[in-house]
Amino acid sequence: MFKLADLDEVLSNLGDHVDFATVAKKEADLGVQHFQYDVADGSTTYFGANGYLVERLSNGFGKRVAREEDPATVEKVATSYVAGQLSLKDATKQLTAAGCQAWTANLKRQIIDFSGAEGKILAAIKF
Repeated sequence: MFKLADLDEVLSNLGDHVDFATVAKKEADLGVQHFQYDVADGSTTYFGANGYLVERLSNGFGKRVAREEDPATVEKVATSYVAGQLSLKDATKQLTAAGCQAWTANLKRQIIDFSGAEGKILAAIKF
């Protein structure tokens, strides 16, 4: 099973502006099935087979999330992030301003759900 050091190595080798499909392929090759990123905390939980998980407590990009949700902005920013046009740091700033609380990437189904308060899906982006 994958370790945090394996994930860190893959992400650092890919750089900031890589399309999400490339990131997903590399993470799936390690055994990641899906992951959830908490925008306010800047933390990620990676899930593998048989309930295996690895947590990154913070990447330092956490920001206070706006209370008002703007699904149109979330979709626009999320699309740019998934395409590799925005770094994670820049996407986090813009998504928090638009009320995005978290996103969950399902690497097998190739979709990312960007959600607001109480898990309400604000945008679903295919990669």
